[in-house]
Amino acid sequence: MLRRAFSTAPAPKPRGWRKHLDRFRDRPASHITAFAVLHEITAIAPLAAVYYALDYYQPRTIFPDRVLEEGNRYINKLREYVGWEKLDESSPVLAHLATSYAVVKAAAPLRIAASVALTPWTAKWCVVPVAKTIERLAPRWLRFPKPKNKP
Repeated sequence: MLRRAFSTAPAPKPRGWRKHLDRFRDRPASHITAFAVLHEITAIAPLAAVYYALDYYQPRTIFPDRVLEEGNRYINKLREYVGWEKLDESSPVLAHLATSYAVVKAAAPLRIAASVALTPWTAKWCVVPVAKTIERLAPRWLRFPKPKNKP
């Protein structure tokens, strides 16, 4: 143990997820931003995809007709209040929206795992270049001061 601590041999390179830890320590804001963007993309894209798949294939609904009509009546009151056109009483739009939302929420563990796995790449190739471009184009008075190197 002591021999390793005082050794002049280079430390072994970290493996697995630990290799990204140094980059996270250097730029935590870019990694947090990348995770947030990925998390939202993995929520919005599947929501639209599931909704349009349900709309295209028109599967049999699992909700009773009475529940759909009652839900559509309630949504029509809200849509009328906002100034939008009413839905048909037997419209499956509400059922498709609810089902899409439930599928996306049920897939949350997969979405989070994908977001965590893609965060280092997204931070390196998307967030950091955009941040550098914004920093370069920003007026001088708006920029953060550069940290001074201490000897």
